Amino acid sequence: MAYNAMVAGYCGAGQLDAARRLVAEMPVEPDAYTYNTLIRGLCGRGRTANALAVLDEMLRRRCVPDVVTYTILLEATCKRSGYKQAMKLLDEMRDKGCTPDIVTYNVVVNGICQEGRVDDAIEFLKNLPSYGCEPNTVSYNIVLKGLCTAERWEDAEELMGEMGQKGCPPNVVTFNMLISFLCRKGLVEPALEVLEQIPKYGCTPNSLSYNPLLHAFCKQKKMDKAMAFLDLMVSRGCYPDIVSYNTLLTALCRSGEVDVAVELLHQLKDKGCAPVLISYNTVIDGLTKAGKTKEALELLNEMVSKGLQPDIITYSTIAAGLCREDRIEDAIRAFGKVQDMGIRPNTVLYNAIILGLCKRRETHSAIDLFAYMIGNGCMPNESTYTILIEGLAYEGLIKEARDLLDELCSRAGEEILLDVHLIDVAFLTTFLPCSNANGGPFLRLPPEGSPVYDALL
Repeated sequence: MAYNAMVAGYCGAGQLDAARRLVAEMPVEPDAYTYNTLIRGLCGRGRTANALAVLDEMLRRRCVPDVVTYTILLEATCKRSGYKQAMKLLDEMRDKGCTPDIVTYNVVVNGICQEGRVDDAIEFLKNLPSYGCEPNTVSYNIVLKGLCTAERWEDAEELMGEMGQKGCPPNVVTFNMLISFLCRKGLVEPALEVLEQIPKYGCTPNSLSYNPLLHAFCKQKKMDKAMAFLDLMVSRGCYPDIVSYNTLLTALCRSGEVDVAVELLHQLKDKGCAPVLISYNTVIDGLTKAGKTKEALELLNEMVSKGLQPDIITYSTIAAGLCREDRIEDAIRAFGKVQDMGIRPNTVLYNAIILGLCKRRETHSAIDLFAYMIGNGCMPNESTYTILIEGLAYEGLIKEARDLLDELCSRAGEEILLDVHLIDVAFLTTFLPCSNANGGPFLRLPPEGSPVYDALL
């Protein structure tokens, strides 16, 4: 037992070679549990070949592999070498007198579906009884997922009907999967029909049944319908979870109903669902984009008072809002606070302050921050360069703008597409002759015939 615990410890810490040495040097014979722990650790790190070598070692030391051993190896083989190679291992398993169980077969069915061979998976499923094993609901769910991925809705419906006939009625996981796939494809009405079928099969819908539909209504900007659907959930005894509410908060902010989002955020605790960091970040972002940075800062203080630690997304959002209101000094203080907290500023935060400085025509300060950014290991992106080049150009610092553009060319080594909508068209024409490190055009023209293309010419 002590050795098994040590092997598990080494594997959990990723010290797989140490685990292998321990197994090889154990003063007592390792059992199947010992080997299974080692094999699972190796497979989990993608070392399938080493895991198969451990299987050979088991056989040499006359330790009989069990169904768990082979199931672990089959799953890894499916992922690494494909299901056909896994089928060979399955045959070897049977030849060694180890009978696969339904968990083993489901691993193979999943491997077949992962390769898009759903018809082969269906055929394999049909043959399971001949191997003395009946498919279960999980088996059918795996194949249904494959059919849904391939958008074979009619075949999925037919297979669901077959499930009941075979004594494997659909469960709530089956229905949730179908609803999720249908909603992703924008097929909301069929998804609603599936939702209404759930109780007829003796299942109770849960939040995972309702959330995809809630998200679909929000994506379609049907906020009244989304709010009514939330009420429907509650009336049916299914209480929304934090995913439900975060979906609504995001949609409300995007649709400009940020005050409603704030109100909903403050109601969450009373609804038995405490807001999390992403809930606050979403509403803070909505407030700053609506020009309500003061309210966003109040919400920041509120989340801190409730024990939620702001992250880099929180501060980047706040800094962007402050810069939009020309409160650059406050944004820089927020930047300093991020560093004091040991959080590494990201490109979004740097870009927000650089943009604010450029808008103030303090481009030299923006360049200093740009240099600081690179010096601290945060690489600028195309937006960073776009902001700076435009800022320099509007101040008439054409040489500095060209130098920066040349630097970007040398860094990129390939064509970079700057957002032509962010740079003055007349200024763009000045730089079109510039080329990248490969000698090709640095700026790619927009499609011929487009308004921007015509303006450039």
